[in-house]
Amino acid sequence: MKPIAELRLVGEKLGREGIALMAREFIEQSEGSYKDIMELCGKLSVMARMATCDDYWEEQVSRGIQRAEIRVEREEIK
Repeated sequence: MKPIAELRLVGEKLGREGIALMAREFIEQSEGSYKDIMELCGKLSVMARMATCDDYWEEQVSRGIQRAEIRVEREEIK
């Protein structure tokens, strides 16, 4: 696993648009099988770590994490 400092440097180089486009590319390449979706989760987790180079993008990632955690909590309650 790459250190977050290295990922942030790449994120700074790519900028907001570049990070988002790379994430979109990963999403579009996914074939939709359970296996592919879980691999996509791993790829997007790298994008999320890379996004910490930018305060706004980090805020958006945090929002997504919070929403996912709320969804998981709903499953725990069922």
